[in-house]
Amino acid sequence: MKLKRNVGWIRDPRNPVLPPVEGSEYDSTLCMNPWAVKQGDTYVLFYAGGGPDQHRIVCRATASADSIDEWTRHGRVLDVGEPGSFDGDWCVLPHAIPLEDGKWRLYYTGNSGIGTSLDRFPGLGMAESDDGIHFVKHNGNPVIPPSRQDGDPDALGIAGGSVLRVSLPDGANEWRFYYTGCPTLGKDVFLDQQKVVCLAVSADGVHWEKRGAVMRRDPQRDYENIAVAGPVVHQNEDGSFRMWYSAIGTRWGFYSICYAESEDGIHWNRGTHYGDNLQMGPALSKGNWEGQMVEYPSVSKEEDGSLRLFYCGNGYGKTGIGTAVSTPLRATREDGAAHIAEAGGERAWLLAPPSAIVWDGGQAAVTEQLPWQGPDARGTIWFEQTLLPGLDLRAIVRHDANGLEVSLTFMNHTGQTFANVVAPLTAKALQDNAAGGDLLLDWQEKIGEVGPGSTVTRSGSVRLA
Repeated sequence: MKLKRNVGWIRDPRNPVLPPVEGSEYDSTLCMNPWAVKQGDTYVLFYAGGGPDQHRIVCRATASADSIDEWTRHGRVLDVGEPGSFDGDWCVLPHAIPLEDGKWRLYYTGNSGIGTSLDRFPGLGMAESDDGIHFVKHNGNPVIPPSRQDGDPDALGIAGGSVLRVSLPDGANEWRFYYTGCPTLGKDVFLDQQKVVCLAVSADGVHWEKRGAVMRRDPQRDYENIAVAGPVVHQNEDGSFRMWYSAIGTRWGFYSICYAESEDGIHWNRGTHYGDNLQMGPALSKGNWEGQMVEYPSVSKEEDGSLRLFYCGNGYGKTGIGTAVSTPLRATREDGAAHIAEAGGERAWLLAPPSAIVWDGGQAAVTEQLPWQGPDARGTIWFEQTLLPGLDLRAIVRHDANGLEVSLTFMNHTGQTFANVVAPLTAKALQDNAAGGDLLLDWQEKIGEVGPGSTVTRSGSVRLA
């Protein structure tokens, strides 16, 4: 099933907006694991910082929603425990929740420093605060330990994700902790890093009952065929769920950010086609701060209904934290067309290329089952076809802040002139689309002349009305 609320992302050109600061006692070596809480016009960002002592602790920063690259750093809010304790080396992956009584809870991942790999993560901890600034650790930590039982999804180690209070169909509520389980160790990367997404439930948010794994790696998708981890789950107004998570695959060898949807928060849909759920991959950019990996998503809703993403770049946060905003439309691969989904709802369309390219005195058919490629790290999809020997066509669909940009490029390697080339595009609402006329396709089908040895590109846009 195609994803209903899929989005693309536009990365902020000012990234990283929260890089490590040389000389800092708490975040000079890295800024990782962002968790954003929006309070009015202010973002409160909890994150893991690393200082010269090599420990990692939970820090706090604030910024205006209008100046997302201007952060005030407030330093540490949670330090490591005693040597040998479950959080004696690191306190990372913070998840802060403001409660109805004005108090706060902070869930986090401990690293003991004891062990050789993922077994260094022996549990999830909790801390409480009256003001969201000064936190006291729960005396029963860790609140969720690994099972240490062979065959269990969290047998070896355990790391965080997200906690939320869920409204159930019968009107009741429960706390859910979606977390990362580390089941095994092995000689190959498929065993050594095969993290899974697990679920625990609770009546009070303190005492938890494990429910096992709810998502595992997908061997058919090379960007998540090794591991899935760090789940961030939201519940929609209709009771359904969305999840953003970090995935490891052989395509990049490190983390990318992926997405899934669910009706019950237990059974998850990742889409029907390759790349449907790939939200963001490592991408070369100025300074190459995110060319190795992108990971640890935190997603917040903006006033206009769009989403804001905070995430990390290279070295698990060594280059800092960046941000991106969602696009109103998302294009993914479909058989014979591009599937267009509305980010905030369930409306969808098919963007179809021309069945034939026509010019004076001739025409060439476009393959009915187009071999779409992608998405790339930024969500772009494309296809290429040889129309005639020496005449090639390339179509590209890119995401932008307003919707989609569509371009057709004709590459003429012949000595012939193709005059008055016409290439129509159509956007058709899917049958179950309740409001199918709300997509605007701005496209001029008259391409004009494509001369000998020339390359001609024409672009248009796809927008919501």
